[in-house]
Amino acid sequence: MQVKKPYIIQISDTHLFEDPEARLWGVPPEQHLDRVIDSLCASAPEPELVLVTGDCSADGSVASYRRLSDKLARLNAPAYYLPGNHDDAALMASMLMGRALSKEKLCFTIDALGWRIVMLDSSVRGEDAGTVGNAQREWLRNALASSPTTPVIVAVHHNPLPVGSEWLDTMTISDAAAMLAILDTAPQVKCAIFGHVHQEFEEYRDGTLYASVPSTFFQFRPRSKEFGRDESRADGARLMRLSGDRVQTAVLRVGDPVPVL
Repeated sequence: MQVKKPYIIQISDTHLFEDPEARLWGVPPEQHLDRVIDSLCASAPEPELVLVTGDCSADGSVASYRRLSDKLARLNAPAYYLPGNHDDAALMASMLMGRALSKEKLCFTIDALGWRIVMLDSSVRGEDAGTVGNAQREWLRNALASSPTTPVIVAVHHNPLPVGSEWLDTMTISDAAAMLAILDTAPQVKCAIFGHVHQEFEEYRDGTLYASVPSTFFQFRPRSKEFGRDESRADGARLMRLSGDRVQTAVLRVGDPVPVL
């Protein structure tokens, strides 16, 4: 069984290293990512596009970004990347987006399938938590105001809402309240997706779905006071099917049945 087209894919927190045999928290990210891509190729081949929401690399190395790009090429779709707190944002922007990055954030829009996808950069070099910042919030206002009747998905790395894990919720977007104040007054924003939390999370706020995606290699234990691995749930990706101004979304995990969208 395969997912009905058209749809887009979100993956996040691939954490590749320069050394493809390297392990993080005792787990090899490289081999786990390969299994996720195998599952996507079998069940969700040829998406319209792929959104990669940060922590693409664990060490900010040239080799890790090059291999990630090569692996995602198997999906036969344009891939768009955001940096996370483990990335070298300038190197990633240059290698994967063909864009020079100095002090500016890597924010941009994608228009596809009658929707606008707004990509926000919450990364702060050397910090686990994230920040959007005044300049990017103004850019966000303008990006939304320029197309008020087009349905929108917002993508960012860090979680703008708490996910109920005491240790993780110290590493959210520090100025999330100011960002949410903008999104709350933009009814065309139907969904906001993020990574960082290495688990599936969905919550509605004023009619907008806020949703995270599993990591491709290591799942954090949900609603925990401290760091821990969730071994009950497999690695995965999020699928989103866009129809009119509605988004249908579900998580595809390695080894699980294909979700119906």
